[in-house]
Amino acid sequence: MDQHARPDAEPAPSEQAASAPAAPFVIGIPIYDGVDLLDVAVPYELFNWMAQCEREFLPDAPTRLVQLVSVDGREVTTRDGLRFGADLLLDKCGQLDLLWVPGGDPTRLQQLMLDARFIDFLRRQSVHAGHVASVCEGAMLLAAAGLLDGYRATTHWAFIACLGLFPDIRVADGYPRVVIDRDRITGGGISSGLDEALEVIALLANDEVAEKVQLSVQYQPHTRFDSGDPSVARPPVYQPGSDRQCSIPGMAETIRKVLYPSGA
Repeated sequence: MDQHARPDAEPAPSEQAASAPAAPFVIGIPIYDGVDLLDVAVPYELFNWMAQCEREFLPDAPTRLVQLVSVDGREVTTRDGLRFGADLLLDKCGQLDLLWVPGGDPTRLQQLMLDARFIDFLRRQSVHAGHVASVCEGAMLLAAAGLLDGYRATTHWAFIACLGLFPDIRVADGYPRVVIDRDRITGGGISSGLDEALEVIALLANDEVAEKVQLSVQYQPHTRFDSGDPSVARPPVYQPGSDRQCSIPGMAETIRKVLYPSGA
C-alpha cells in the first residue's frame, strides 16, 4: 500500500463525476386557472407510464420527471372547476427538456397571450428544450410567443382559423390529431393529447415503449359515435363552415395586439 495514501481519502473529481447519478429528463407542463383538465392529465399520466416501463426496453433510459409548473399559485382551477396542485411555481422552474403547453378557457388564453412574464417563460424554455409541444388551444400560446413561426402546426378545430391569423405559421390542412415538424409537436382538440403523448413517447424512447404505454392504458378507440371533427360531424351537432373564421370572442383582436404591440 502506498505509504502516502490515506484510506479515507476523498475520491478524485473524475471519480465523483462518474458515480454521480445522471440528471433526470424533465417534462414540464405549465398550468393555470382555466386550463383544460385532459390537456394536463393525459400527458401527465402517459409520461409517467413511460417512466415506469421504459427501462424494460431501454435499460439506459434516463429517469423521467414530469412537473406541473403553475402560473397562478400553488393550486389552480380547471375550466370545469376541478382544483389541483402544482409541483412548483413559474419563477422557480429550472430548464425543461420537454415543454408541453395545454389549452384552456379562451378568455384566460387571451390574458396569457398578452402576459409578458408567461410569454418570456415559454421563449426562455424553448431555447434549450429538446422538444416544444402544445395540445388543443395551447398552440395559441406558443404562437403568441413566436414559437411556431416557420413551423407547420395545428390546434383545436374551432381555433384553426385563429391560428391562421399568425402570418408566419403554416397551418396544417384538415383536422390532424398530431403534427410533428422538427422539434415542434402540436395536437388537435383535447382528446388528441392521447395520440400526441404516444408520439412524443416514441420520439423520446421508441415505438415499443409507446405501444407498451398504449396497452397499459388500453387505448384502442372504437366508438359508435362519428362526430369527432368537422370533416365528419353533421347538423345539428355542427354547422358546416362555422370554423372558417376566427369567431372566438376577442381572439382576433388579441392576436392583433400580439402581432402589433405598438398599435400600428
